[in-house]
Amino acid sequence: MRPPRKRAQAIALGRARDHRVIVPLAFELAARIAARPLQEFRNDPTQLANGLGELQRAIAADGIVVALAGDMELTASGGQGLDTSAIINSNPVAASLEACTRLRQSYGDEIVLLAGLTGPATLARQFGAELGAACDCFGELVKAFCSAGVDVVMLFEEPGFTEEDIWKSGIRTADNIARFHQACLLAWRSDSVPEPVKLALDAPSVDGSGFITTDAVVAQDADIELLRAWVARTRGA
Repeated sequence: MRPPRKRAQAIALGRARDHRVIVPLAFELAARIAARPLQEFRNDPTQLANGLGELQRAIAADGIVVALAGDMELTASGGQGLDTSAIINSNPVAASLEACTRLRQSYGDEIVLLAGLTGPATLARQFGAELGAACDCFGELVKAFCSAGVDVVMLFEEPGFTEEDIWKSGIRTADNIARFHQACLLAWRSDSVPEPVKLALDAPSVDGSGFITTDAVVAQDADIELLRAWVARTRGA
């Protein structure tokens, strides 16, 4: 079987639709494994890389989550507005990018890296910005994470958002950026962007192909053994 990253790249390029790549949406759980407060953990690239690596070894998935939306971009802005350069160069975004680079160097093709980013519509609301500017920012964030070694970008928008023409155009640009890096752009919830296969922690399955993830973000206090079992059973072990 191909290494996880090679499978992810084949899926992204539409060359292997029967491949499966299993990446649970577990991020905060790594802070517990590292025995660090979440805020400290997400702002320290060394703690991030080490903790995420420990989580990967504990659950033996095909990949791990190096960033997970929420208020990540807003926090990185430091209240200075939608300044993409400032966001990329400030924690927690900068810490996730550096951790991503280190994990890619350490694991090579043996791991898939997924970044969950806030979508343009939600960015526009959070920052009080024009949607077009938020789309530009999202595209630059996708480029930064793909350049750092991410294989999958997961777009998270707030429920009930409208996929306006400006939004669709911005997402097409972001998708082209991801494809250039042999990465894949997915959406957690969208009518026009592919979604992953989502499986509940208590209902693992060997059905489905492509990118397989949990049907919700795994909580910081989740049972690691349950998550390990989910990965194994989803793989068919």
